[in-house]
Amino acid sequence: MTATANKAARADLKRKFALNNCHEIIDNPDRDNIKLFVKKVKSTVPIADLFFFLIKLLREKKELCERFIIFCHSIKLCSDVFSAFKMEKCHNIDMYHSKTNEAVKENIRKDMQDANGKIRVLIATSAAGMGVNFQAVNNVIHFSPPKDMDSFVQQLGRAGRDGSQTAMALLLFNSRHCRNLDDDMKKYISNEDSCRRQVLLSAYNCNPSPDRVKHLCCDLCAGTFSCEEKNCKDYEHPCIYNEFQETSDDDSDPESESDTDYFE
Repeated sequence: MTATANKAARADLKRKFALNNCHEIIDNPDRDNIKLFVKKVKSTVPIADLFFFLIKLLREKKELCERFIIFCHSIKLCSDVFSAFKMEKCHNIDMYHSKTNEAVKENIRKDMQDANGKIRVLIATSAAGMGVNFQAVNNVIHFSPPKDMDSFVQQLGRAGRDGSQTAMALLLFNSRHCRNLDDDMKKYISNEDSCRRQVLLSAYNCNPSPDRVKHLCCDLCAGTFSCEEKNCKDYEHPCIYNEFQETSDDDSDPESESDTDYFE
């Protein structure tokens, strides 16, 4: 049994265990109360500018700020994001990865299990993606895509566990983040015209509900749907419509950023 396994992962498991004529029971991994967003940005945009909407929210609401988890693909990127928030004098934030001291990890887990805990923004690697029960998280941001779709689904699943219909999952990335991705993740981030939920679920041979509400599904579906509900804008992500100031025009992939940055 496994919580999440796409087509490639299931084929690999069957090969390794010589399961030639096995019977598969597959449940749809769709989390229909989480709206999906994707935004590609230039690598030259400063991290503080990318997350200015959240920095502003933290400054204004402090411990009453909505709770966010920002997932990063490496400890280095996780530290860079954490430092950017600290440089902006943000409080009520913390960082969680595999090298974090165990006592600190335990304190973070206890705080995040309290819906009214002090930590309102947790910046983390995949170390915080499984085996945890974080409360009152309705916003997950991936700042760089995970290597595979299974990790992506597990991590975005931290949001909306209270059944909230306003849960959101944003994938924010630049060209430097797109190395070593599996085919399903490449397909997901390159998609610009099909329902994001449909593309995500296709990795599991599943489909979204035909009765789903378009403006609650994903940013692409919302863009093709004329909604007359007064609260429709409540389901727009504040980051999506931001215009960012670049530090230069260079969006190349430098040799200095090696694949060894991809650890948890």
